[in-house]
Amino acid sequence: MLDPAIAAFFEERKEAWRKKNISAAMHDSEAQEKERECEQKFALSNWLPDAAKRAGQISVSTHPCTFSHPSARKNKNGYASSVIAKNTTRTDGFLRSGNVRTRADALGNAAALDVHKFLHLKMADGCTLLEHIEQETELAKQLLTQPNLEYGSLRDGFLRMVCVEQDVVSSSKIKQVYFPFADGEYHMLSLLTHSGHLFELRRRLDALRFGEEVKQARECRKQNHFFANGYREIYGLTTIGFGGTKPQNISVLNNQNAGKAHLLSSLPPDLKPRDLRLPKTDFFKECFTAWQAKEVLDALHRLFITEHNNVTIRDGRDYRIQQYVDLVIEKMWQVRVFLAEYPGELSDNLPPDQRVWLAPEFEAQRVQDNDWLNNITRQISRGLINHYGKGKVIASPVLLADEELLAIEKVVASSKELLR
Repeated sequence: MLDPAIAAFFEERKEAWRKKNISAAMHDSEAQEKERECEQKFALSNWLPDAAKRAGQISVSTHPCTFSHPSARKNKNGYASSVIAKNTTRTDGFLRSGNVRTRADALGNAAALDVHKFLHLKMADGCTLLEHIEQETELAKQLLTQPNLEYGSLRDGFLRMVCVEQDVVSSSKIKQVYFPFADGEYHMLSLLTHSGHLFELRRRLDALRFGEEVKQARECRKQNHFFANGYREIYGLTTIGFGGTKPQNISVLNNQNAGKAHLLSSLPPDLKPRDLRLPKTDFFKECFTAWQAKEVLDALHRLFITEHNNVTIRDGRDYRIQQYVDLVIEKMWQVRVFLAEYPGELSDNLPPDQRVWLAPEFEAQRVQDNDWLNNITRQISRGLINHYGKGKVIASPVLLADEELLAIEKVVASSKELLR
């Protein structure tokens, strides 16, 4: 007794043949003759040997070469080798053969696609007919043991579909690269498409975009109704076609998907322009420079070189020093806000006190501890003195007296709490 899947396969074939060859306008006798012809054509003893002969015209492949070029299968060296990848599943995080469960594809003569479908029928036990034939199960023996037919010949004919040639043949129409290997040698690699991955991606994307639940969710959104589960959108998709009007000439899976596959967007990320330079070794040399405080330093210089020394001059001096400290605090917050969005960007070579001062992970320590704060205030004072006295911004800086140095330290110390 035939497996239900095999019986259904032949009934489907018979029905298609009847629609093509038997019409209602025929006489009863002619219709009966066509019916007998149909039964004879699809009798196991007649169909199996013909199918076994045609099985070799189709080659099972996980990476069909025809996706690179429709004519890549045959060249002057013969037929390009069929590639069957049998990698095992591993939790290594890679999208590769073996880690995504897909069907093996096939390519070859489109007239033999019915044989491919026949061999890949799912039997009652969940295995394909081809697997039964490979393992020589009782089901396979009963099917291939027919009157006047040799079991071994039929089996060998069907197995030619998964036969891998000993001699590996590539094609000039397949994209090829020379990959550097040891000792100055190279391996020539033929780049092939894993069609199983390609159409599994399409299946999953179509389920995300056109599934019944997704349609219901979109309708709820359109009607402004609540939908508990929500749905996801995939943007920037591109649809690519293989084979034109004859997708069957590329592969079986390509034909089943009407020659259309989806490609995810592979554009580079849209990076935000960053005009903030993070310090690597010293905040006051790399992140906050003398040129950024040029206006304040110029104003301070005019006060330092004046011949007058009164309350107005001293108040003006302290005001400019406070302006410098405010610029430092502004830059400090720019760095902190940036690091809050992109943690881990701060260099490990930065002095510990500056890391505590700037990095968001030390926020609690900044509140509880004061040692780092005393060091930072001293560095700000030293930074102002260096920015003024190095001659980069001020052409002829004056030598600061103790009074000016003490004033700088006093004003900076008054802003301690703003630096936490």
